[in-house]
Amino acid sequence: MVPSGFFSFPRSGRAPVCSRRRVHRGGFAPALALLVSLALSSCIGTDSRITVNKDGSGAIKVEYRLAGDLESLGKLDGNERWLPLPAGKADLERTADRIEGLKLLSASQKTKGKDSVLGAEFSFASPEALNAFFDASGQAFTADIPGRRMVLVFPESGDQNPDFKALLSAALEGYGFSLAFSLPGAARVAWFDGEGGAAPSFPGNCAVQGSTVEYSVPMAELVFLDRTLTMEISW
Repeated sequence: MVPSGFFSFPRSGRAPVCSRRRVHRGGFAPALALLVSLALSSCIGTDSRITVNKDGSGAIKVEYRLAGDLESLGKLDGNERWLPLPAGKADLERTADRIEGLKLLSASQKTKGKDSVLGAEFSFASPEALNAFFDASGQAFTADIPGRRMVLVFPESGDQNPDFKALLSAALEGYGFSLAFSLPGAARVAWFDGEGGAAPSFPGNCAVQGSTVEYSVPMAELVFLDRTLTMEISW
């Protein structure tokens, strides 16, 4: 959980910024804290791309790679409370139905090995719809389009047991978390620690090219963070 006011960060000081080199395009996954919690018990991977227009509208393209047991879980009555991390097409439809200003444009589902791969494209009419899709609580993600700023919080892991880490890291091999934002202006990225100070480093690969921000990290590295990290994107 992130305390209230956590999204206020100092503008002074130097924080690590993304390099201006090209990396593989990826995207963002909804509800970061929930995503990490589910990864502790099930194998998941996400690859998404978000386009934001000047008026706060935009589009979301996302692909979820889920272990087969998660798809079955999502079909059980009552599990829609776990959304917007979907476990099947029906979950994607429920997500669009419950968020005002969000529209599901297309959806696909296929099997790849033992995994279920879900693809979807949404449009959102406002920053409020974008925020509700990613994290209605505002604790893990918030988009302030008029203020030309977005904040993503990656929570610290609650379990650093070396045996458990080794076991789950093996299970998460091949699963990753990636995101990309296409913004209505030249992008900048900075990283902060849990106290709001400049973070000396961050896991994974991050790159900025013009108005696009791209970030990717192996899921195991994200799950076993030894400190809370915040990614601030501005333009």
